[in-house]
Amino acid sequence: MVLAGTEDGRELANALKQRGHDILVSTLTAYGADLALEQGLQARSGAMDAQTLTDLLQGSAFDALVDATHPYAVRVKEMAKTVCDKLSLPYLRWQRSPLDLEVHPLIHWAEDIPTAAHIAAQLAGQRILLTTGSNALAEWVSLSALKDKVLFIRVLPTAEVLARCESLGFKPKQIIAAQGPFSQEWDEAMFKQLNIEVVVAKESGKVGGTLEKVQACLRLNIPLIILKRPAEETDESSLPQFIKHLEAIL
Repeated sequence: MVLAGTEDGRELANALKQRGHDILVSTLTAYGADLALEQGLQARSGAMDAQTLTDLLQGSAFDALVDATHPYAVRVKEMAKTVCDKLSLPYLRWQRSPLDLEVHPLIHWAEDIPTAAHIAAQLAGQRILLTTGSNALAEWVSLSALKDKVLFIRVLPTAEVLARCESLGFKPKQIIAAQGPFSQEWDEAMFKQLNIEVVVAKESGKVGGTLEKVQACLRLNIPLIILKRPAEETDESSLPQFIKHLEAIL
């Protein structure tokens, strides 16, 4: 089974399928499962707690679980590893290496959301664009450091996500609902059209569009705050190396 929350996960699942392995891709959202199905993969969707994952793993003859979830899905990673330990099932964590970004006065790094909000509050800009997804929006809007700022959000265009945004008080003019990947030119055009003065992003790597955001911000002289990835141990970051390592233990 592959827990796949990103394009990286689907790429890995496809590579394993091409090598003759039977793969089930598990995603949080139906949209993520649809993307996997479009690529010819078997997929299921829906949130899982420890018992749900245990039942799923025990109900089929899985030889290993590969965790290719988003770098920030900390709770899912911890839960999956705990379940695999209890079932004596091999657990492997895979993600691509983070980008090696240049040091620049416009690029600020934050350990967590409160720190990022504090940095944003100290910057001159009033119009802040969050490109960090919808899951933590409630935390963002609760922070007093941003009470005098105007927040814009870029999120997936699904009914569930949009309902969450509206329930938190975001108006249509504050919501950019679009599916990436986005080019540097697309980011630049959007930043300019909305008069964005600060951008907040995750350290999501090449697939997540971090580099394009960096380039767009530097070109437009816009401060960029990047949320650091949670510290974790991973297996081989090269796809061929990872597959070789996985097949050696199967």
